[in-house]
Amino acid sequence: MTTVGLVVDADALLGYASGSELIGMLIAKTADAGQSVVIPAISLAEAYRSVDSTGFRYLDIVVTLPWVDVAPLDHELCLFVGGWSRTMGLELAHAAVEASSFPEALFATSRRELVTRYLPKEWPIIDL
Repeated sequence: MTTVGLVVDADALLGYASGSELIGMLIAKTADAGQSVVIPAISLAEAYRSVDSTGFRYLDIVVTLPWVDVAPLDHELCLFVGGWSRTMGLELAHAAVEASSFPEALFATSRRELVTRYLPKEWPIIDL
């Protein structure tokens, strides 16, 4: 099993789909380190909902990379995702719960203030 080095939310995916060098660099560095990137399924769905046709192509490509794993919303996580979503919305809740499963991994998001209501303020968050 590969170590997870990065978890991204919809905002990170939208940045990637619009050509953000930061997100592309984070994904590449994670792969170079032999680690995987986790994309929560709800974050991916939200990104697809929000992009234009050019962005679709970027998202289609990133999910086919061998070091990228799309994390499903398993029934074991629904209790936490459902509870956390009351404060932060469903997409970010799924991403934050996934991130909480990998305490050594970076979490790329633009919504630190919401995430740190549930994860410690010291959590390795990359602010977008």
